[in-house]
Amino acid sequence: MAVSFVGRGMWPKIFLKICKLWVYIVAVGCLVMPLVVWIIIFIENTKCFSDTMGHYLGNDQWVYDQMDGDPNAGYVGNTNIPKHLGGPVFAAAFDVAMWIIILIAICADLFWKFPICRQFLESMWADGLYYTPDKTFKDIEFFFLVANAFLKIFIVVATGSQTYTGLYPKQDEPQLDTPLFCLYATLCLAGSIPFTIIALFYILHGMKMKEYKDELAAAEAAAAAKK
Repeated sequence: MAVSFVGRGMWPKIFLKICKLWVYIVAVGCLVMPLVVWIIIFIENTKCFSDTMGHYLGNDQWVYDQMDGDPNAGYVGNTNIPKHLGGPVFAAAFDVAMWIIILIAICADLFWKFPICRQFLESMWADGLYYTPDKTFKDIEFFFLVANAFLKIFIVVATGSQTYTGLYPKQDEPQLDTPLFCLYATLCLAGSIPFTIIALFYILHGMKMKEYKDELAAAEAAAAAKK
């Protein structure tokens, strides 16, 4: 096996393995970080709002200001929940939506490896984030890589916005500096986007060329069998 690995194709194979490792570890890891951020935000928002406002879902600004003691803030203390009607409901819905969007982005990065990722994308009506006509790669086009990149940019913007609104721990020694973690998560994801596009391009191109070679070998074998 080692002998077959060495040759003209050695460096392309090594580069392809590096690209796959990048996607498996870095690209997916940079999406897992925002996913963790949004889970933390959901928990912190829900707990802090409940501790401060109880079950109040009204639209009376005076009630919010009296209960959280900060009349100058547009958000309930230490949350990203705005002081208006149904604020926690909308905030929770947005948090859950971000979980789904991030899972879609992860599946769009891994669809070429795991069939369940393709199935998840189909269930979310996100077919445009992958391309497998007749379950082959030989006719692949790469426009969907850019679409997935823009989806990640949206995740960056949405997650980064959490760094600047609410979520200021009131504890003297908070266990987790959520705004700082949000910032790290967004910077890591933003930095990984262009390199992930390049890595996926080479991975998919390699699979495309493999299918071409397999089809050519099958055609040659069929032609030889007819002689």
